[in-house]
Amino acid sequence: MLLELTGRNVDITPRVEKRIKKLMSKLDKLLDDSASAHVILSTEKHRHRTEIILTWRDHNFTGVAETADLDTSVSQAIEKINRQTLKQKEKFAARRRSARKAPEIGVAAEEVAAAEPRIIRSPLSAVKPLTSEEAALHLSQTGDQFLVFRDAERDRVAVIYRRKDGHYGLIEP
Repeated sequence: MLLELTGRNVDITPRVEKRIKKLMSKLDKLLDDSASAHVILSTEKHRHRTEIILTWRDHNFTGVAETADLDTSVSQAIEKINRQTLKQKEKFAARRRSARKAPEIGVAAEEVAAAEPRIIRSPLSAVKPLTSEEAALHLSQTGDQFLVFRDAERDRVAVIYRRKDGHYGLIEP
């Protein structure tokens, strides 16, 4: 982990630097080498403020703590960062777990496809008597593959369909 320390109105002693590195090493075990952290220590009167900005996998985590003691503020800020990174790692793990379940869903989809086909009803249309020539003309105008009509000459239901050779076929029961 790349660690950068900045002190504002504070001298960063080797003891403080060692403590920060020790506490950040716990985070380093959770994260890979691509993580980088910027620790900003500042003092105003009797307040010690620690701000940590951690960048990991295109995510920025920020932990801020302000106490009367510098060591306490460092510990609290690192603890806040630790909670945030653990939460993010759990999200990553949950995404991976859900991705593993995808093949099971695919199996369920195949089972549904193997079920009996459903009948989907079309809206009703008025059937007026047509001659077979009128039905062929209507079929050529609409571009449909078939037409069910009442034959005006025989007063029976008939089906006219478009054949692969371009001609029309007529089915009369």
